[in-house]
Amino acid sequence: MLKKKNTFFGAALQALCTTRITNMKYAVFILLVFIIVFGGIAQAQDRNYYPRAKVYLKDHKVINAKDFTIRGIEASFLDSKAGTQQSMTLDAVDFIKIPKGNHVLIGTSFGAATGALSSLLIDLDTDPLGRPREKDASFYLTMTGGGAALGALIGLLVPKWKSVYLHKNAVGLNFDISPERGLATIKITMKI
Repeated sequence: MLKKKNTFFGAALQALCTTRITNMKYAVFILLVFIIVFGGIAQAQDRNYYPRAKVYLKDHKVINAKDFTIRGIEASFLDSKAGTQQSMTLDAVDFIKIPKGNHVLIGTSFGAATGALSSLLIDLDTDPLGRPREKDASFYLTMTGGGAALGALIGLLVPKWKSVYLHKNAVGLNFDISPERGLATIKITMKI
């Protein structure tokens, strides 16, 4: 009877030790994954050169820039419209956006929906004698597919823009508690 208990507890202790070792392996693996992922994100945020950018100034002007570079508190770029190399301090800039992909999926979905709706509206139309016009499935598929293709083409031509720089006064969230008046206020400032 004692041997079975020792064997049972020995087996349980061995299983617990292997479980701890396995858990430690998983913990180390997850820690390494976090270091690699967040290290990559930190490196991506340190990037300060962009081949193409839109610079939104505080005086509400927009500059289409090429070869945009940020060094410390100064930005230098080639102004696409004027064709000249310029530099300015980041205090004059509200925010900076760069192209990041396109709207092909949104264009495809809107185009397919428009094509399907158009095919239904055409099907509701009657001939000059007032009889309904019968359409087959290929008509609906052709209209929907054609709309999706046209929408995808339009979405492919429209770029998405991602903000890469935002001036510290452009957006803010202030939370204020006034104990003597018994109220709390939240102030949100945002550039549109």
